[in-house]
Amino acid sequence: MEEQPMPIGLRPLACAALLAGAAPGEAQTSFEPIPPEQAARYRFDFARNFYATAEAERKARSTLRATLAQLEKLKGRVASSPETLLGALELNERAVSQAMRHIIYLYLRFATNTRDQESQDAQNRLIAELNTRTSFLQQELMRIEPGQFKRFAAQKPALQRYAFVVRSARRLRPHTLGLREEEILSTLAPHLGEWQGELYQASLDRTDWPRVQDDGRQIHVHHQEGDWRNSPERRVREEGFKGLYAGYRSHRDFYAFALLRQVKARNEVARLRRYRDYPAEAHFALHLTTQQVKDLFRRLEEQGEFNKRYQRLRAERVRQIGGFDEVNVWDLTVIPRGLQRPRFTIEEAARVIRDALAPLGQEHSGELAELLDPANGRLDLVPGENRVPGAFAWGMPGSQTSIFYSFNYEGYFDDVSALAHEAGHAVHYELMANNRVPASYTSGPTYFTESFAMLNELLVADHLYRNAGDDLRRTYFLEQFLGQAMSVFGVGRQAALEQAVYDQVQAGKARTPDDLDRLAREIGARTSIWHDRHPELAMEWIAVHHFYRQPMYYVNYVWANFLSLKYYQMLRQDPGGFIRRYLALMRNGFDAPPAELLKKFLGLRLDDPKLAADAFSVLEGRIQELEALYAKGVEGP
Repeated sequence: MEEQPMPIGLRPLACAALLAGAAPGEAQTSFEPIPPEQAARYRFDFARNFYATAEAERKARSTLRATLAQLEKLKGRVASSPETLLGALELNERAVSQAMRHIIYLYLRFATNTRDQESQDAQNRLIAELNTRTSFLQQELMRIEPGQFKRFAAQKPALQRYAFVVRSARRLRPHTLGLREEEILSTLAPHLGEWQGELYQASLDRTDWPRVQDDGRQIHVHHQEGDWRNSPERRVREEGFKGLYAGYRSHRDFYAFALLRQVKARNEVARLRRYRDYPAEAHFALHLTTQQVKDLFRRLEEQGEFNKRYQRLRAERVRQIGGFDEVNVWDLTVIPRGLQRPRFTIEEAARVIRDALAPLGQEHSGELAELLDPANGRLDLVPGENRVPGAFAWGMPGSQTSIFYSFNYEGYFDDVSALAHEAGHAVHYELMANNRVPASYTSGPTYFTESFAMLNELLVADHLYRNAGDDLRRTYFLEQFLGQAMSVFGVGRQAALEQAVYDQVQAGKARTPDDLDRLAREIGARTSIWHDRHPELAMEWIAVHHFYRQPMYYVNYVWANFLSLKYYQMLRQDPGGFIRRYLALMRNGFDAPPAELLKKFLGLRLDDPKLAADAFSVLEGRIQELEALYAKGVEGP
């Protein structure tokens, strides 16, 4: 089935096992992450950045449909001459750029109000229409042999910019059906593979989530997760953790129904296109093979003891400073007595991010400042009912200015990190726009742009660590750095779980919620000490919303983690040289296979064993720094 254009990121929420956190006896103070009088400034300004009204957006679709009609006039003769080929490729770019403005707008309307089903449906219909009406282009481009394209480009040099477009179409030839079949699948795509995400969201919206009492406040365990995770009260943290999973459990059968049907539908359509299954199709799109991906999961599992060692180190630290007989996963947000938990208003967060990323240069800093300025209406992060979970950035270079959405901003470090992460995507869009990258080359293997976003997170944590005024704060921010860096094990576990679900559904071994729980427990225990201790974590297949809305996305996070750690190492070794080459890669777009781009700009290879080895070297070095700080003493009860 056709892939639905989706926002980049939908960033995973940080695992509690990787966070640092609140101290026994830590004083509760009034804190406003976004002052109420400023809240309206931190919502999207749709009129400024998109369309004046919803009606204006509907009327503007006529322009898109006129472009599609022009393109359709070339059906059957796209490759008849150099002029016709160039015209078809240019019209397709124009149609995609125009469509994406509508698609982004409609999704944001839904994301900020999930009761707006009309916008969600309109988005799905528009994507299906775009894919259906442009299906013929793939059919005709894939038949253009290299020699013919070379002759055409010699006669019409402007065609050379589309060389990789035609090359990519030929690559898909073994997996492309006849035109009528492709048109039918494009039309049916929303009905085959999108309703599961809608059912997931509806189940979240209809859950009667528990509230936890904390110092006279009622904390919503789903909407205010940061508050209960970081509460100084152990009871609140435990009730919040158990209440969150109780909420998931209340619709467990619906979630299982949606996920299992999603897997079956996507596998069936993938087989129609002559892939082994949907994971094989998704990996092919990333210029990877399923075997490469499984080998990566295996290498991570082989390093499982490395992660468990770090988890035990953190657990022992928490035991000492908390005075606990036994440490549970909800205790991992404990910090020493004497340290006030760092929290950041939205303005403070913006300043920290700007300062941390300033070394990336003037153009990068300028685009970042534009995004973070609330006057531009490109941010939406005020909490409320009926909002899509997670955080994401989206844009379309040359057509739609990038934006940032978050389910909620609570002012904790993880919120700052999420903002830095998604700013990486948003700035990437703008750098490509400044470089006039053609629409055809503004998207590619997502582990690239995820690696840019993850480097931002590392740089923000590192900046706060290096500028901390005392050992307690240095320790806290080094824990945050490692929380992000060691998340390669968390996202690796979740990506391996999703792969296993697809494999076992296809083999007839995963049919029920209990089967999904079993898989999550087995895979979790290989790299984590917590899955055997806390049965709630068997419901991880519910907690990862990507499984329902962006299937097979998590593998991008795994590769991106390794790349971002390599970038961090290169930046420390040669700041000037790395930044110059790194920004050139960000500006370039995706006009070649990922292996060629990585080699050309950064001299890296995804299949180089040193990529993982260097990442673990960085991790080992930072863990040793943390151990040295821990050795200086413990402030407990």
